[in-house]
Amino acid sequence: MTLPFDLAVRGYDMRQVESLLAKVDEALATDSAVARAAARDALRAAGLRRRLRGYEVRQVDAALDQRLAALALPDTHGGPA
Repeated sequence: MTLPFDLAVRGYDMRQVESLLAKVDEALATDSAVARAAARDALRAAGLRRRLRGYEVRQVDAALDQRLAALALPDTHGGPA
């Protein structure tokens, strides 16, 4: 997975960020309220580790905030037309 985050000294652990965002993005692609709730809980509980070389903290935090907001929105896929 390639994410649009800059690398930084003392940034977030790249594997941990990638794993979390993959889980959240998978939930966003479904209509499952259970999957979305689990993803919201995972985002809120995420204690991202910092590494000597990792993803830039502010960029990741902004991406997590955006996904959390998207998970809070009602399903906008709509039914069959």
